[in-house]
Amino acid sequence: MKGKAPSTTDQKRTFIKIRHQDRSIEDLDQEQKQMKMRRDYLKNAMYEEQKMAHFNRMKILTHWRKIMRVAKTEQLKKEMQIYQQNHDREVDAKDAIL
Repeated sequence: MKGKAPSTTDQKRTFIKIRHQDRSIEDLDQEQKQMKMRRDYLKNAMYEEQKMAHFNRMKILTHWRKIMRVAKTEQLKKEMQIYQQNHDREVDAKDAIL
């Protein structure tokens, strides 16, 4: 076509193919081993990160439960005081009637 530049992707593909053909089999095997080692390292790092994230999530949950337990205890103590005062008032009223 007039005015259109030739495609550069075809040139890159050719270059890559030629580059890989120039390498020896040992170099390619070494590169594959390194890629496998990197992949394994990243998998292990991801696994360790997931373990730490789970552990930290459990620590936060435990701390939150402790806070909520204290708040609920205070709330129940206040309710018990109110019930006790109501009971004492009803007992006094019944004693006054007798």
